[in-house]
Amino acid sequence: MRPITTMARPFVAAPYIITGLETLRDPRTRAEQVAPTVKPIADRMDWLPTKDPETLVRVQGALSLGTGALLLTGKFRRLTALLMAVQVVPTLATEHRYWTEDDPERRASERSHLLKNAGLFGALMMVAAEPRKSPRAAELRRQLHDARVQAAAEGKALRKETAAELRNARREAARQTRSARQGGQAAAKAAKAAKAVRKGRRGRGGNPVAKLVRR
Repeated sequence: MRPITTMARPFVAAPYIITGLETLRDPRTRAEQVAPTVKPIADRMDWLPTKDPETLVRVQGALSLGTGALLLTGKFRRLTALLMAVQVVPTLATEHRYWTEDDPERRASERSHLLKNAGLFGALMMVAAEPRKSPRAAELRRQLHDARVQAAAEGKALRKETAAELRNARREAARQTRSARQGGQAAAKAAKAAKAVRKGRRGRGGNPVAKLVRR
């Protein structure tokens, strides 16, 4: 899902970025459009720093531009989606009032725009309300982590076993080499001893065969 989400982010962020730039560049047109609805509501909110519709529209434009940029970069996805959904509320309340239109074509167009904004609001609320990590994804990550740990442990045990077998093989080869050397030395000593015996016999009695022939 991550590649699809990465591709979808620019499409959702583009309207907010463009609308924010246009609003900051020329807030008067939008302020005149929303003033009849926004002004009575703003007058009831004493905590607002200003009641001027044009200033409020500028603030909304800056917020739209900022949230669009955040969504484009993928930062603070849930909070960004919630702020975007909040920005759609004034649009739903003040724009595309199709029931006030007498022209059938304009009425259908305004209703279509209102339904699109309502769908966008619902989608953004779903994104803002979804859990950070789905249980299935968390379970898969846990299983993957356990498999990696088990594989690492088995690899470590296999390396230890291989190293032990290699040490034993080297020791056995060294032992056999020493045994072969000792056997060679013993054989050489035996040959020397046999040669010495033969020389001794010859010195004491000579060759018995030669003696018989002389007799």
